[in-house]
Amino acid sequence: MEHTFNDHDDEEKQVTASPRVLGEQPGGLRSETRMTIQTRQAQKMVLGRKRAKGVQPIVGLLEYGRRMKLLWLSAQADDPYADWYLLQIEESIDEARKIITEKKQWLDEVLHSMSGFEVDIAHSIQPIQVPILFQNPYGYMGAYLISDYDGLCCSVFTASHIGLIDRNTANNLVSVTGKAVRRTFDLPGRWKFTGVTRDDISANNPAAISAISTHGECPVPILKKTKRAKISPEIRIKQKDRQGTLKVKKDKKADKDEEKKVTATVEQIKPEIREIEPVAVPDKLFGMG
Repeated sequence: MEHTFNDHDDEEKQVTASPRVLGEQPGGLRSETRMTIQTRQAQKMVLGRKRAKGVQPIVGLLEYGRRMKLLWLSAQADDPYADWYLLQIEESIDEARKIITEKKQWLDEVLHSMSGFEVDIAHSIQPIQVPILFQNPYGYMGAYLISDYDGLCCSVFTASHIGLIDRNTANNLVSVTGKAVRRTFDLPGRWKFTGVTRDDISANNPAAISAISTHGECPVPILKKTKRAKISPEIRIKQKDRQGTLKVKKDKKADKDEEKKVTATVEQIKPEIREIEPVAVPDKLFGMG
């Protein structure tokens, strides 16, 4: 069975193009990654759960990847709060992986504790093949986390089936590690886009005041860029001294062909623009920002 999970917009889908000649630049690079899912528990982690009456939603891999897309681009645009959340998410991924690894190592010892027996870990006879494509590394890092969880579940069900652990222990192992993964997937939803930059924070302008009221004070090491996630984008700072030309028309009775040109900085014309303008999408490399 095959499903495709993709956080790209429809217009970004790959299209067949004819080869370019030597004098032209080569097109953008793309890679293809496939993920194998063995258990229903891991499948649910990928799909998540929609909100319904009396049912709380659960953020799955797909929704997590979509949220990480804007967060990654905002960190690239010098949003210190996006940088801060990237660090928290990276730490949460590391912590979840540590928990899964510790439980898996304990299970491996249990499965090999019986002398005279060789135990093969159970696997699905019809696993799901999932081609995945994300525009930032954290989407893939979330997929790796689910893959680790999937392997743990296989070990848990094997040990339970052959009587090496009881049902309560098995359920506890699946629950504790599953919660660690879901905590990570929930984090991007706590971040809110503000469009603020480190320069805004230094100037304490309206954009900074709004961001601080939303997220609180940003840690100084984050603002100074002395502490960032190991996997984080290169910051691309916009030029603030670029000039814009505002054309002001004269009175209707005057000659319409004559226009008075008034040169001013973008900030002087409309200070509020910077709070809502969309983040520029960078060149794509392997489908990631």
